[in-house]
Amino acid sequence: MRSGGAEREQEPWIVGADAVTPRPWEDEWVDMPTGRLHAVSGNGLITGRALCLAPVELLDPADWTWPDDGAQEWPLCWVCLARTC
Repeated sequence: MRSGGAEREQEPWIVGADAVTPRPWEDEWVDMPTGRLHAVSGNGLITGRALCLAPVELLDPADWTWPDDGAQEWPLCWVCLARTC
């Protein structure tokens, strides 16, 4: 028998960015995130708001995963990171 309460299931987080700007990539221009990466789920997918309530532009989930794609160039929002642990 479990004590405490039901275990929380991991939600599928979509990645959003503070902004998206065109940048050269190989032989073409592609939209790349600028600023921090944020976790987005549920209502945020409709309202364009991250878990930290920042307005975001959603990134393609085929190309971006939370929190695996964070890097020095694309730092993770520490509030979103804390709320998804």
